[in-house]
Amino acid sequence: MSTMTELNPEQEKRLKRIQQSRRKNAEELEDLHQQGEIETTDSSFFSGLAGDYQDLGVFAIYHGDIGAAQTSFNEAMSYYQRSSDKDSIPLHSARQRMQGMYTALLAGEEATLSNLAESMRALAAEEDCDPTDQWADRYFLGWCLAGAVLDTVDDAALAGLETVNDEKPGAHAHYGQAVLSTARGIRDDEPAAIQSGIESMVTFHEQDMDADNVVKQIMSVEATALTILGRAKGYSPAISSEFIPMDLVEANAASFHL
Repeated sequence: MSTMTELNPEQEKRLKRIQQSRRKNAEELEDLHQQGEIETTDSSFFSGLAGDYQDLGVFAIYHGDIGAAQTSFNEAMSYYQRSSDKDSIPLHSARQRMQGMYTALLAGEEATLSNLAESMRALAAEEDCDPTDQWADRYFLGWCLAGAVLDTVDDAALAGLETVNDEKPGAHAHYGQAVLSTARGIRDDEPAAIQSGIESMVTFHEQDMDADNVVKQIMSVEATALTILGRAKGYSPAISSEFIPMDLVEANAASFHL
């Protein structure tokens, strides 16, 4: 069993309120959309639903229900994919593709993970992005992550992310370093680099969260996804963190043949 964060009574109450709110919001929006009362081509509608289901997956982890967590992460993955397809700004859609890849890893869904990675690689082939562009961060992060999934890590993707990351302050630099190290480790068959990447993502998570954010108190979505990716690639990163639910890692790693 994983050693997870223990929430205090006040945080438990907040978790329950947020969980009920997320579920109610998601179900009401889905019903209205299915009934045709909401007609939208706005990508933010679907990314909002994705965020709701991602949080519900985290809450299921806290309650020890791995199956329910995988189901919620699967819903989040699907909505991130729909959001990326609806985005009118191609470079902007890189974030949804990246979040979709994370949640696909958390859901144990190899086919959609590969599809999202392929779509990100295709986006990078079709759309140039300068490291100074406003969407450069998500573009190079998504491109590096897609390369790590597909074993096609591109030198230009690494160089672009490194340039972008050099300008990042504090905790945010750890996020970019996490993806850089993980992608390089998978490309170069360097287990230590993969482990370093996951550790950097845990560091980012620890520095980015606060006591009021019960979702982040429970789990790092990104660090857990990178751990699953490392395991799926045949590595055994020795990571021990209360923010990485190893029950989910163990359940999902065997689902992938990357």
